[in-house]
This record gives sequence, C-alpha cells and structure tokens, in this order.
Amino acid sequence: MMKKWKIALLGLGTVGSGVVTILQTHGERIRKQLGADLEVVGALVRNPAKSRKVEVESDVLTTDIQTIWEREPDIIIDAMGGLDPTLGYIEEAISRQCHVVSANKEMLAAYGPHLHHLAEEQNVSLLYEASVGGGIPVLNALSQLLHANRITRVYGILNGTTNYILTKMEEENLAYEEVLAQAQELGFAEADPMADVEGYDAFNKIQIIGHLCFGGKTQPLASEREGIVSVTSEEIEVYGKLGYRVKLLAVAERQGSGYSLRVGPTLVPHSHQLAGVKNEYNAVFVTGDIVGDLLFTGKGAGALPTGSAVVEDVLQVVSGRTFALEQEEAGGRTVIHGEAETSEAVAAFFTLPKRETDSAKIRLLSFLSSEAGFLHAVDTLEAGEGSYIAAILSGADVQVLQAFAKHVDAVLHLRAVLDDRLALAFREANVTLPI
Repeated sequence: MMKKWKIALLGLGTVGSGVVTILQTHGERIRKQLGADLEVVGALVRNPAKSRKVEVESDVLTTDIQTIWEREPDIIIDAMGGLDPTLGYIEEAISRQCHVVSANKEMLAAYGPHLHHLAEEQNVSLLYEASVGGGIPVLNALSQLLHANRITRVYGILNGTTNYILTKMEEENLAYEEVLAQAQELGFAEADPMADVEGYDAFNKIQIIGHLCFGGKTQPLASEREGIVSVTSEEIEVYGKLGYRVKLLAVAERQGSGYSLRVGPTLVPHSHQLAGVKNEYNAVFVTGDIVGDLLFTGKGAGALPTGSAVVEDVLQVVSGRTFALEQEEAGGRTVIHGEAETSEAVAAFFTLPKRETDSAKIRLLSFLSSEAGFLHAVDTLEAGEGSYIAAILSGADVQVLQAFAKHVDAVLHLRAVLDDRLALAFREANVTLPI
C-alpha cells in the first residue's frame, strides 16, 4: 500500500495555485514515479469565497491556522510570502515535525540559517528552490555540488523585471521611466516597483545563495545594494560601444575565509554567457573549484515555473532530502563588499552639462589617460542636453575619481565590471600607479 503524504498550503495565490494545478494535472505521473500519494488536506486563505484560478473542495479552505494543524499535515508549503505571521507559522510547523517547502525569499534571506537550525533539531527537511530562480533548479544543483566542490563565486541575474527593463532600454533606446511604464502595463512590473528596481528582491535571493554556498548570517546592508534607477539609455549605449552590456548583477563571492555579497548595475562583456540573457529571463553563473563554470537559466517567476520548483521540492522531501548549509570554516568571517578595491576594475560614467563642456572634456580625458589609474578603454557620446564619457579602469582610487568629477562639474556613476580579462591585462602591464 502506498504511503499517503498530507500537504497543507499557506496561501493559494499565484504560487499556491500553480502548485495545486500541477498536482491535479500531473498527479498520476507523480504517484507512479514516487510510489506515494500526495493529498492537499488544507489551504490557509484570507477569503474562502474568493474566485480562484484552481478548483479545490470548499472544506480544504480555511482562514484559521489551527485548522491546518488539526489536519496533521506531513508537509507545509509556504506560498504566503512576507515575515509576519509567516515566520511564526513556519517555526510552529517545524516544531510539529512538519517538513517545510517555501517560496518565501524575504523570510529565507533574513532567517534561513535560523530555520535550518530548527529543522536539524527536529530532523525534518527544509527546501526552498522556488525562492530564488522560480523554475530554475539552481539551489538543488548547488546543494549537490557542495558535496565535493568548494563554490568560489556565484553571479546571478535574479530579477526578471529589471532584466526586462534594461533589455528594452538597450534594444529600443528608451529612457528608464518609459520602459518601466510599459513593464507595468504588461504586468512585468508591480504598481510599486521598488523591491525590483532598487535591488531588494535580487539582494534577498543572493543572500539565500550565500547562506547555502558559504554559510554565515549576512544581513542586507543598503550600501551593498544598488538598483537600476540611475542607469540611463546613454550609459547603456556608450558601454555598448566598448563591448559591454549593463545588467543588474547579484554577486556572492568567496574572499579568503569569508565571502562578499553585492547587488548593482554591472558591466558584462558581450562575449560572456550572462550577456545573452534577456527580457524576463533569469540566470545563475556558478564557479566551483572542481567543476569549473556552470550556467543555469530560465524564467524566474510565474505560477507554473515557480509551482514546478515547489512540487519538485515536495518530491525531494518524500525522497528524504534537504538542503544543508555549508559549514563555516574555523575563524571564518563574513566580508561585506563595499566600494571596489583599488586593484579591481571599475567603470566610471561621467555626465557633463552641455554648456561649456569642451574644456571640461579635455581635462577629464587627460585625467583618465594619465592620472586616474590604468585605463583599459574610454569612449564619449554627445546626446540630448548632455555630454557623456565612459571609462574602464584598474587601480583607480574611487575618492580621486569622485573629487575630479566634482572639479569639472560632472555627475559620476561607478559600476562594477565582470571581466577577468581586465585583471590579467593589468597584471601583464606591470603598471606602477601614482601614490
């Protein structure tokens, strides 16, 4: 006789509906492959009378969490999101020895290690593939890699809204505000897009990846997170001329005995695999010390892709698997990555007002070629009411760049650069920089 696994959902919105749809349409296939029955015994909702995208028996729906506990579920699926009251519900579920599958990136970014500790104490599974890349199976892959590999760095395009906006800005030469309005009309962006465009969503996701790959309890800091609001079509155009595409990149990178986290607009060379990831697609680029480079890509949101990740995690639970955070090495510490160190490459984008820019441009170009650091590339653009200069430098002192920008009355935006070729060129040049 097949074992029956009782499932309860917290929430029956987009993600929860996707899960139920998959269980209804693929239930027999799952039953045969798994050798077990999956039964939804409860769904916590705000309004049982609300019209829904899926059909469920009315007695499955409840507004009372105690009703969920009374049905003694084996697996709790968190499709609610947010921290309050969700965190309390998940802590209670684990204390009742329920396995937990979650799509809640905000909760896992802030409390992932805490929940892992509770799950280990109760000997239950905690899985959350859907919290990072929707249907992209990146966390399961990383968890498997950690058995043998030491992950050195993870680069991710982890927010489909911002990737869509940057793609349209580049391909159609449109301003940020115009593309954002289009994205909202099409449903790619929320009415309040702050979580996406200011980088909060991507930062939550890279924290979860950081926890899994490197251990630790890194909390998001505003100074390590920048969104795409300051990116202009002129900046995208001029860096395109230099062979780079602007992406909102989330980075988790091992640094000695610690690791760094960063989210911000980043220059990616056209030759890099991440540069070809466009529109609402997400991607995660992973480097392991044994396996080398791996790329995972797909749609990072939506009812069925995200629901698929949740259901796959449910099947992992039934098979007895869970995620395990990498244990920090003795003396390990978390390094929060701030401004680029002087040995790193940095992209500097200067905007000069049209009025009286000739002398300022000459002084700025002279400074970049002789005093700012090792200059890899520079280009200019005249458009609209401004004059624009973009430079890519190694060994630059950020404070010196900022001071000179102020001196010539220019607005300066600094960007990270994902291009290992620059570090090699800098080393081979054997440049002695001014002290």
